[in-house]
Amino acid sequence: MDLRQHPPRRWSDTLAGMIWLPRLIDKVRAFQAGTLGTYAYPSALDQSFMRRFQLTPAFIEDSVRDKASDDAIGALIRLHIQLTDEEVETRCRVFREKYRLAFAVLDRDDGYVRGLGYPIPRFLQPPLWRWYQRWSAQKASATSI
Repeated sequence: MDLRQHPPRRWSDTLAGMIWLPRLIDKVRAFQAGTLGTYAYPSALDQSFMRRFQLTPAFIEDSVRDKASDDAIGALIRLHIQLTDEEVETRCRVFREKYRLAFAVLDRDDGYVRGLGYPIPRFLQPPLWRWYQRWSAQKASATSI
């Protein structure tokens, strides 16, 4: 997965009944391959998603490293979290509602919909993203959120 060439999957794509998970997997694969580009992992949204399902970066990273397919990763995560389909759906709905504005910006920035992305001049985006990536890395360790 090379996020320097194209964006990760859209936030609304689902795997194992969970939104954000396919995007998270793409970002972890890119992180592990050194091809994350301007994306941050674990971003604030990644961390919020993981907290919502009581997952850690270490668990996600090991799952992505050890399992070849998305379906195998999704099955492992569902086994780990032990929530009903209804509980997963509710947590995803709350996540979607809480971050709807951020998702609208992501959709535009990643090119999934037309319109203005981040309302920041283009020349300021690289230094701000570098700062955000450093800040995100400090906020999350490999074992906890």
